[in-house]
Amino acid sequence: MTMSVFLRFLLCTSVFLALTVPAAAEEAAVEPKVEPLWELALAGYGLYGPAYPGSAENQGNFLPLPIPIYRGKFLRLGEDSDKPIRGRLFRSDRVRLDLDMDLNFGSKSDEIDARVGMPDLDPLIELGPELELKFTNQPSRHGNLFFALQMRGAVSLDGFSPDWRGFTFSPELRYVKHLEKDGSRLKLRITPAFASSDYMEYFYQVDPAFADPQRPAYQASSGYLGTTLGLSVQQPVTDAFEVRAGIRIGMLQGARNEASPLFTDDTTQSVYVAFLYKFWASKRTTTAEDSF
Repeated sequence: MTMSVFLRFLLCTSVFLALTVPAAAEEAAVEPKVEPLWELALAGYGLYGPAYPGSAENQGNFLPLPIPIYRGKFLRLGEDSDKPIRGRLFRSDRVRLDLDMDLNFGSKSDEIDARVGMPDLDPLIELGPELELKFTNQPSRHGNLFFALQMRGAVSLDGFSPDWRGFTFSPELRYVKHLEKDGSRLKLRITPAFASSDYMEYFYQVDPAFADPQRPAYQASSGYLGTTLGLSVQQPVTDAFEVRAGIRIGMLQGARNEASPLFTDDTTQSVYVAFLYKFWASKRTTTAEDSF
């Protein structure tokens, strides 16, 4: 990480802490919400943002699908649009060790000026552990502050043929607040990311076979990928219908592969909206979690 990137991250972190530390120090507790253990829902997920990290060109994706929502002791499904699948490995009052899985949409290279003539970017599945530390020992009406360490391995999917794409490592500072008793929640997070050479090559490398006068050959290398500032809201409209929305700002100044001809923007924005219609819920219940 370069000094300028470090200063930006330090500034963001300082502002973040200034806003949240008073909340973390608050000891007034709120009663956790009781939710069904199982729910079935029809969902639609729409995302508009950069074609890949550091791309100046945006694309839209929409995915309609039925999803199960499960709030088990060791497995959590469908609660969080950022982390739709989580496996609980360990949990205490202030420490959690999860196994997270995420899906990133692919991109067609012929629709991206910088990648025309290059292979398409296939969807990426990322899987790995997350160690989460909670700064407060009980739910607070003013929210809770978390620090997490995440490591994920990535594979691209070309049909049923997976290819290894390296791994990423991310420390994350996260603030979560329950807005109302109806289950609405807000999350703010700051996430600097670092990636292996395999991961960087997938997005930024230009092999000699795909080089031209406007796109010279480039060898990507491991290091700092960028920092994401994210804000998301989860809002129940009725007992059966829920809306989730979020915005993410990618700050990639000082990224390790900023010199790549495929790196075309050092500040990116993306937005997403998800709709869930829950048409069935189990009679068995469980307690909602502070982190989502």
